Amino acid sequence: MFKKSKIKIIASIMTIMTLLLAGTFGVIYFSSYIEMSQRDEQMLERYTHIYGQEGNPSKSDEKRIQDEGDNQNDNRDDAPPPKPEDEREYDAVAFYSVCFDSKNNVKDIDNGRQSMSDSDLTDMAKSAIDSNEEKGKLNGYNYLVQKTDDYTLVVFMDRSGFDKNISTLLKFTLIFGAVSLMIVFALSVLLANLIIRPLEKNHEAQKRFISDAGHELKTPVTVISTNAEVLAGEIGENRWLSNIVYENERMSILIKQLMTLAKTDKNELKLEKVDFSHIVIGEILPFESIAFDKGIEIDYDKVEDEICVNGNSSQLSQLVSILIDNAIEHSTGGDIEVKLLKNHNKAVLKVINNGEEIPEEKRILLFDRFYRVNEARNDDGGNHYGLGLSIAKSIVEAHKGEITVDCKDGKVIFEVSLRMV
Repeated sequence: MFKKSKIKIIASIMTIMTLLLAGTFGVIYFSSYIEMSQRDEQMLERYTHIYGQEGNPSKSDEKRIQDEGDNQNDNRDDAPPPKPEDEREYDAVAFYSVCFDSKNNVKDIDNGRQSMSDSDLTDMAKSAIDSNEEKGKLNGYNYLVQKTDDYTLVVFMDRSGFDKNISTLLKFTLIFGAVSLMIVFALSVLLANLIIRPLEKNHEAQKRFISDAGHELKTPVTVISTNAEVLAGEIGENRWLSNIVYENERMSILIKQLMTLAKTDKNELKLEKVDFSHIVIGEILPFESIAFDKGIEIDYDKVEDEICVNGNSSQLSQLVSILIDNAIEHSTGGDIEVKLLKNHNKAVLKVINNGEEIPEEKRILLFDRFYRVNEARNDDGGNHYGLGLSIAKSIVEAHKGEITVDCKDGKVIFEVSLRMV
C-alpha cells in the first residue's frame, strides 16, 4: 500500500519537473536557434549590401587589409583600433557568391575558401535561383538571392559553424537535463520517504493495537462465556443472562475478526497451489440455505473448473465467504451471481448482487476498517462491524491481487483478481 503511494508521489514530482525542465530547455534551445538564424541572415544581408556599395567584398577586404598593413609599417602608433565583436565574427565566416548579369551570364564569383569548384558553386547558385525563394538552405549552406535591374546576386554562407553550435547546445542541454532529472529523482525519493514515513509508523501502531487488543480481549471473553454457562446451569433460563451470552458471542466474533486482520497484516500466510474453483464452490454451498431463507438464490453456473492460484486455502475460503455474506446481507432482492473466470493469466472472481448504487466517493472507503455507510450498506444490528471487507482486502493484498467494487444498472459488483499458476 505505502509502496504504491511512494511510487505515485515520485511519479508526480518527476512528471512536473520533467515538464518544467523540458519547457525551460525548449525555450532556451529554440530562442537560441532563432537568434543564431537571424544573425546569419543579417550577415548575408550585410554581404549583399557591401556588394551593392563596393563590389566583391572579398576584393575590398584584400585591398583594405593591404592598406592597413602599409599604414602599420609606416607608423605603428597610428594603427586602427581593434574591431568590434560583431565585425570579427563577420570576418570569420566563409561567404561564397555568384553574380549573374541581366542575361544570366556569370559576371563575378567569390569562391571564399575554395571549398568547392567555381562550376559547382555556379550550379548551386542556379539551383537557388530556380527555387524562386529569396532565402533558404541548400547543401549545408544558407543562401540569399538579391535581384536588381543590373544583376542577380546569390550569396552563400557556410552552415557548419551554425550546425556545430546548435549541436553543442543540444548536447549540453540534454546532458544538463539528464543530470537535473537524476538529482530531482533522488530528491523526490527522499521527499516521498519523508511524507510516507509518519503514515507507515501510524499504520504499524494501528496494527500493533489491533493485534494486542485482540489477544487481550480473548481471556475476559472466554471467562465471561464460561461463567455464563455455569450460571445458566444453576439458575436456568434468564433474560438478562441471555443478553450477556448474546453480546459476549458478538464480542467473540469481533475479536476473531481483529485477530484475522492482525494475521493478514503480518503476512503470516503459507502459500501453495490451491484449486480456487473448488474453494469457491465449497463456500457457496453453506450459504444457499441462508440465502433461501431471505428469498434469494445463488447462481454459480459460471464458476469455471480447475482454476488454480498460489495462495492460502483457509484465507481464500474466508475471502469468498466474506463477499458472499456481504452480497446476501445487502441485496435488495433477486439472484446473487458468483462467477470465476480465466482472464489471460488471471483468475477473476465476481460476486454480483442487486443493490442501491454506492456513490463514487464512498466506494473507496468501503474497504476501510470499521467503515459503514447506512445509505449504501444497511445494517440490521447483527454481527457486522465494518471489518469484513477490510479483511477481504487484506487477504487479497497478501496474495498480491486486486479487489474493486463497481455499481452498474442497479447491481453492486465486487471483483477480485489473482494470478493463476
